[in-house]
Amino acid sequence: MIKKIKELEKISRLLDSGQSQRDKWNAEVLDYSNKFINKLNTSKAYYASEENGKDIYDLDITEQPTKLSTLLESTSKNIDQVGINPASGGHMGYIPGGGLYPSALGDYIAAVNNRYAGVFFAAPGAVRLENMLIRWMCKLMGYPETSTGNLTSGGSIANLVAIVTARESHNLKARDFDKAVIYLSEQAHHSIQKAIRIAGLSEAHIRYIPLDAGLRLSVNELEKAITEDKENDLIPFFINASFGTTNTGAIDPVAPIAAIAKKHKLWFHVDAAYGGFFKLVSEMSSKFEGIEKADSITLDPHKTLFFTFRNWYDPYERQGETLKSLSFLSRLYARHA
Repeated sequence: MIKKIKELEKISRLLDSGQSQRDKWNAEVLDYSNKFINKLNTSKAYYASEENGKDIYDLDITEQPTKLSTLLESTSKNIDQVGINPASGGHMGYIPGGGLYPSALGDYIAAVNNRYAGVFFAAPGAVRLENMLIRWMCKLMGYPETSTGNLTSGGSIANLVAIVTARESHNLKARDFDKAVIYLSEQAHHSIQKAIRIAGLSEAHIRYIPLDAGLRLSVNELEKAITEDKENDLIPFFINASFGTTNTGAIDPVAPIAAIAKKHKLWFHVDAAYGGFFKLVSEMSSKFEGIEKADSITLDPHKTLFFTFRNWYDPYERQGETLKSLSFLSRLYARHA
């Protein structure tokens, strides 16, 4: 057995590149990156193409190696110069844009050291770093020290976590689902509807509350709907407010909705994936009044903070330590304990 292991070790070491090879690869990738960034001022925001990058299929996975230069050339032709270029200064179509260069370096470091941070003892420093990030975001939103959160693969999963948490908090069972009521506006992100289905709540009543003149969820119509549903022996339990709708950027009136949620004992979730980090802008402080009263909130650093995309897995807890995956760049779901 030992002999076999040593033989396999020799084979596996072929995957380890030496310093000279790494230097060569690094130089090629850095040259590609600098060319891409340095041309952004003159790059198009959209590249029309009849081929739509289909030549990428020429690089199908095979047993034979492909030169890095060939891969980079194909990336430039079939990815960078096809479709939307979100890093372009002329791109204003939707929120994700060019990532900040330091965040790309953070991705590189995380990929190189490849720490497994799903368990505290395996990477305690990495777990602590992630928890520091979560605490910073909780503090930014005015949440108390008893609040907690996790990093997810995206805002859609964060919204799903909120709905499932609300469902469990209200102790809803399958027999209750056809009486449960969820309140949102037609401007709510489509991930909310998907999360409702994934959470098993397809049979729940979904109330699309009308908008006011500012294209925000109407507070008066919301309370009216909740009152009527209670009178009809339904179970109102979840309110979703948008802090920056995708279509118009409108901000639902958070403080009044929080008051209604508290009065009627509903879970109040704020989808702040778009606008949450505008909390860092002092001129926007009045818009955040009452945000700390939300039971849960979704924040998305890849939007307003222009971090790069980074996907990791969900956390759990063990031995008193909060165990979470390491990511400088993911998104936060946080709630009051």
